[in-house]
Parts: sequence; structure tokens; C-alpha cells
Amino acid sequence: MRNILSIAALLLAAPAVAQQPVEAEISEKSAREDVFPQAEVAFPGDVVAYPQVEISNLDGFRPARMDIYAPRDRSKMRPAILWVHGGGWSRGDARTSGAYANWPAVLASLAARGFIVASLDYRLSGEARFPAQIQDVKAAIRHLRMQGGALGIDTSRVYLWGGSAGGHLASLAAVTCGAAEYDPQPSTGRLSRSQINALKGAKAPPVDDCVQGAALWYGVFDLEHVPSVDVAGLLGCDPAACRGIARAASPLYRIGKKAPPMLLIHGTKDETVDVSQSKAMAAALQGAGAKAELLLIPDVDHGLTGSTPDITREANLLALGRTFAFFESLADGR
Repeated sequence: MRNILSIAALLLAAPAVAQQPVEAEISEKSAREDVFPQAEVAFPGDVVAYPQVEISNLDGFRPARMDIYAPRDRSKMRPAILWVHGGGWSRGDARTSGAYANWPAVLASLAARGFIVASLDYRLSGEARFPAQIQDVKAAIRHLRMQGGALGIDTSRVYLWGGSAGGHLASLAAVTCGAAEYDPQPSTGRLSRSQINALKGAKAPPVDDCVQGAALWYGVFDLEHVPSVDVAGLLGCDPAACRGIARAASPLYRIGKKAPPMLLIHGTKDETVDVSQSKAMAAALQGAGAKAELLLIPDVDHGLTGSTPDITREANLLALGRTFAFFESLADGR
């Protein structure tokens, strides 16, 4: 006890240590802009990627984010491509696709060909019901346009690419340019001043969600007739009992005269999304006067997977080659 009292006396007698003043930048109001230093990841072909860029921040939900891949050389404006992942609307993420062992490397290789490539993590059906998913896609399109100057994007050339459920969302976005019911929700989170001005139309021209082309892999285009996919989980109702909602969310029934060019790729032995979905979509596009290419790959299932590794590899490389060529032809004005 005597030792404890002695130590206490010494502490009381010690001179107070001068504390350093606390410094911090203070805003007039609650700060919303994300100022965390933006990371850069290098890929072959002199491509740099910016991971998990926040595009919207909504009450009650995690922020919507996307990865962005771009050539390091920003001396000229380039077309942009937005990848929308599959997974039945209920799973999946921006960095995986089917049998591809390294999907980010695939996206970076597309960027190395002269594109700005973005890959979106949209809200899944377990987090939010439709139309949250298509609203996130359209928010991503607008983000690319709003940040076009900083990213080096030619905002007159924005394309979509999606697989499976992502093919549904990409095609729906492509055929519903300017549809008010799918406008992105107002973000209450961290938006930069330039984004806020663009959304309000102040100091910037109006930002649209129109695209100039889309590549669609084994997509869902008619939500009324796809029994092996959980459409009810997306819509919140059985499509047989809410046909009006299912039809409104089906790209097949939203095609207009201004539909952009599309490439559709599907395996003939797809047991998850029947090949008739892509056949019907291609026919409807052509009937409306739009340009539509249909590539049917024999003997492969959903995700372009075959009975042997070689068949799977050949099918996926064929689809990738045709898709890259499609985007390059659009970019060249062919």
C-alpha cells in the first residue's frame, strides 16, 4: 500500500505534459463525398484498374460500387463498356463470370484494346426487389457519363455487356432509354459536387441512360416463360399471378424503333435459360428494324459449359472473340 501511495504522489507532482492541438478539416454540413484515396491496380497492357468505386449511396442499402479498368494513356477519349454480372439476380459479383478463372483479367484485356470498362455490383434480389437492379444499372451508366471527362470516356459511345441475369438487365436498360419508372433513386450518400450538379442539370447538360449497343450472353428476355429461374424472387410475385409486372420487366416486350445494335450468344443445350429466349429476342429486334446478331454455340449448357474441358474452353473463347469484335465494330462505326 505504501508503494502505491508513493507512486501516486510522484504522478501528482509531475508537470503536466502539453497536449498537441487537435486538427481536422470541418465542413459546414455533414460531409457526403467519398474522399478516401483512390487505389490503383496495374494490369498487363498498360491498364490500370480502380476497385470498388462508389456510384450511389442509398438509405437502407450498402453503397453501389463498380470496378473500372482503363488504359493509362488518357490522351484521347474512348468508348465505355459496362459489364453486368449474372447469378439469377440473387448472387454473383462484378469479378466473376461462368467458367472464366480470372474475370478481372478478361475485363482488363478488353480495356487494353482501347475501352474504358466498368463492372457493376448491383443490389441483389435478397437485398431489394425489382426495379432496384435496373435502377443500379442505369445509375452506373449515368456515373460513367458524369465522370467521362475524368475517365477519358467518349460519352456518345457507351455499351452494355451482360450474362444470364446480367443479360436481362443489360438488355432491359438498352431498350428502356429514358424510361421514367427505372430512373435511379436519388442518392443520399456520398456524391461529388460534379455528380450532384449533373443530376440536377446545373452547370452540366442532362445526363441520360441511353446506350449505343449491347452484347448479351445466354440472357433472360421474357420473364413470363423461364420456369427454371427464380423470377418470383426478383419481382416479389409469381409471374403467372403478376403478368403485367413480368411483362413490363421483360426486354422482349419493351423493344422500340430506337433499340441499339445487339449481339446475342447462347448455347443450344442450355438447361437453365432455354435458347428460345435469345432466338425470340433476336427475331423481335430484327422485326423492329434494329440490328441483331445471333450466335448459337452447339453442345454447350448455361455459362457455355460443355461435356469436356476442351468444349467449354472453345465455346468461351469463341464467345469472347465475337464479343470483342462486336464492340470494336461499334466503336469504329461499322
